[in-house]
Amino acid sequence: MLQIFRVNHLVNSLLLFPYALVLNHRLFFSGMDEYRSQADGLIATWVQDFNMQYPFWSVLFFVFILFVQALTINRISIVFRIGSEANLYPGMLYLLICSFFPAFQVLSGLLIGQMFFLIGLYHLFNTYKRHRDVGNLFNSAFWVGVASLFYIPFLIGVPLILFGGFILKSMKTRDFLLIINGILVPVFLVGTFFYLRGDLGLFVDYYFPPEMGFQFILLPDSIETLIPTMLMFVALIIALVNYQTYISKKGLRSKKNVEIIYILLLLQGLSTLFFPQIELQHMILMAIPLSLLLQDTLLKIDNQLTAEIIHLFLLSTLFFFQYQNIIEM
Repeated sequence: MLQIFRVNHLVNSLLLFPYALVLNHRLFFSGMDEYRSQADGLIATWVQDFNMQYPFWSVLFFVFILFVQALTINRISIVFRIGSEANLYPGMLYLLICSFFPAFQVLSGLLIGQMFFLIGLYHLFNTYKRHRDVGNLFNSAFWVGVASLFYIPFLIGVPLILFGGFILKSMKTRDFLLIINGILVPVFLVGTFFYLRGDLGLFVDYYFPPEMGFQFILLPDSIETLIPTMLMFVALIIALVNYQTYISKKGLRSKKNVEIIYILLLLQGLSTLFFPQIELQHMILMAIPLSLLLQDTLLKIDNQLTAEIIHLFLLSTLFFFQYQNIIEM
């Protein structure tokens, strides 16, 4: 099966949709869990209403948006040469991570916002050596701002754009103004809408929660959170240990893009310190950088049978967690 996604063809890309259906098929007969995070933006409130009123279409939309995000990640990887070769592994790995635990399989503001965050990341990578920016920095900040309206911790994209801008080009005062304007425009437009409705206070309470601030990381308090945390930690360690491998034998632009991905990983870790009551689903933020980085680890496996066995093991573990949850219900 892995050979299918190693070849960069349109038909192979479309096969990611049935792959996503298989990974999330239990949702069609067990239903999607209710989910509400205090880090959700005000716009994300419609998602819960949609889940409750249209459960079947909610699951189908969940699978479809995962598929679109997987295609977007593959495009980012191929266009900006993040992997050692052009392949569809990043999208496949993204689907695996986002479907691995029942707590991840939820249509939420985080998942919707992740789509806009990916668009912002694409525009950020596209700023490489553009001395006369045609709007990529503004577009990147704009889409990050839109993502933060669905899930507030996506504001980590602001320092990411700043660091990424310094890495990819020579930053000038004009560039900083583009970033500031880009992040403020969606917030201003939505804030104006709620102001005209007479609900400006509600918007401010959602977007600028008073409890936001520094906090210590809380350790997992149950086996349901401990196991996902440990597995994601192992994936993170693999990515960190292989830093030299991921940047070796690549062009300058590719190396700079990989550095930005590592900065994204760092910022995602720091985001848990500033947003209270982060839920387990917050770990899905790591799916983007991990899927882009771990593709090279998968490509480095010379024995194809070994790679297939690892893939089957991951699938078996995924279905174990999903069906164990159903049995306990």
